[in-house]
Amino acid sequence: MVNLKLFSVIELMNKIPLKNWASHEFLGERYGELTSNVVESFNSLIRHEKRLQAIELIECIRARTMETMWKRKLVASKWTTRLTPKMQVRLDKRITDCRRYKMRRASEKVFEIITNTGKHTIDLDSKTCTCQWWKKQSFPCSHSVKPMVHIGEEEVYKHITPYYTAEYYRGLYSKPIYPIPNGDKPDEISRNKYVMPPPVGPKVGRPNFVRKRSYHEKFRKKRKCVRCGMLVYHNRRTCRSAPLAPLPPIFKNQSRIGKFYMMMFQ
Repeated sequence: MVNLKLFSVIELMNKIPLKNWASHEFLGERYGELTSNVVESFNSLIRHEKRLQAIELIECIRARTMETMWKRKLVASKWTTRLTPKMQVRLDKRITDCRRYKMRRASEKVFEIITNTGKHTIDLDSKTCTCQWWKKQSFPCSHSVKPMVHIGEEEVYKHITPYYTAEYYRGLYSKPIYPIPNGDKPDEISRNKYVMPPPVGPKVGRPNFVRKRSYHEKFRKKRKCVRCGMLVYHNRRTCRSAPLAPLPPIFKNQSRIGKFYMMMFQ
């Protein structure tokens, strides 16, 4: 903090409200994830097109987004559950887990849940549980699902945010992105009226096409499997491929010729 005072960072942070830069003061829905690497995911999506020029890159992004929205709209139209399939599986698992819990009722909306690891207090009005998972994930935990199931089946869906429902998911992809026809583009471009893209030339050094990994990401190195003979992430114990053909018996006892034929068969 003393070093930050030299650059007047603390004075700048004091002027900005906590909800704009501190994650614990965030007023929106958390959905169980706090991440800032959205740009990394998008960069991986367009890893083959990002070497194009600006106008061509924008067209590729538009076409990719148009196809993705149509595919997700088609998949969502076949759902029969009230929640999305991923969240419905999570809810069913928590309903199954809460069956072995014991419940005590303190008031109309306050309950005490007894588990093997301890006791938890549930408040359905404030949507809180002492395990803090309900507030962190914006989705009921297994402790809070127990009194909801006791009250009624519809009570569970009343305390789930509507953003997890299949209806909201379909509404997100209901409006398509229409293609841009070539007729809307000008026949000739005048350099006096339009801003042309900058000249793109070869950059200095070796081009980097692989994303730089963060310090906390695990790095796995490919190794040659003895069973299948390929550069993969598994070994001969976990290999599911068929084993390599055995060497002919006449070349097993010969040193140089055996090594030569071993290289050929592998």
